[in-house]
Amino acid sequence: MDVIYISNHGGRAIDHGRGTIQALPSIVEAVRGKAKVIIDGGFVRGTDVVKAIALGATAVGMGRMQSWALAAAGEAGLIRMLEIVEEEIIVTMGLLGVSRLEQLSPDYLVLTDPVVPAHPLSAFPVVMERLAN
Repeated sequence: MDVIYISNHGGRAIDHGRGTIQALPSIVEAVRGKAKVIIDGGFVRGTDVVKAIALGATAVGMGRMQSWALAAAGEAGLIRMLEIVEEEIIVTMGLLGVSRLEQLSPDYLVLTDPVVPAHPLSAFPVVMERLAN
């Protein structure tokens, strides 16, 4: 087997199901470097990508973000979304003091309690603020 693809196929079917990123470390451990590991499921920011790479993912799928970007502004929206994600990844890596994805490891992550309950739009605080009013 060359690749393991971890996916929730568009969303958790039950609210208490594990997220794909929660399953990632045990899958990476089981694979032991014998296959690439690709993950998707709720990744909407460059920081999300960095976390998944640090936990052992080879690549990260971001289908929802691509759909939103295309719906908002077509091809130009998709290109801008990719630019923003790339910039977030570069800035996050710089703040961590690494210059290559290969330098990332779980040592860069600390499990913390959420500041706010998870929501599909929680990466967008202005939208969440408007929804609350």
